[in-house]
Amino acid sequence: MCTVPALVVFLVTYLSLRLYLQREYRLKQIELKMAGIREARPVRFQAYERVALLLERIALNNILHRVRKTDMTVRDFQLAILSNIRSEFDHNVTQQVYVSIELWTAVKAAKEEVISIVNRVASELPPQAPGIELSKRIFAHMIDTEDKTPTQRALDVLKREVMELY
Repeated sequence: MCTVPALVVFLVTYLSLRLYLQREYRLKQIELKMAGIREARPVRFQAYERVALLLERIALNNILHRVRKTDMTVRDFQLAILSNIRSEFDHNVTQQVYVSIELWTAVKAAKEEVISIVNRVASELPPQAPGIELSKRIFAHMIDTEDKTPTQRALDVLKREVMELY
């Protein structure tokens, strides 16, 4: 006779305790996840900064000024630009771990398009012509093309992604 009430009390206690422990477990999981997000956020922002710097460094208007030396031929200048772009990209390739696939795809596309522009314009000039001619033609190409530059399009993707984090 005493066993039925004792069994009911045991069952209610068991179910209450089980429910309480499940809730506590879920709260602990959420707490750990939030702590991970808080710790990863600064690393992720640093990655966005590094990707932005990469895009600025491979932007045609910046790289042309940084790489050109007065005695370079078109061919020398072209190779120096391409080498610099690849070096910058290789130096920052690990940042893809911290950014979205969409952003990294945009970064790679920007890099490839910048390389394509340099190669296309360089192919229109004699290889032994002064390197300044390559600069002039690339700037003229950029002026003729009223669209956003490849790096600017990638920067737009980056800015959108960073704004989503806020």
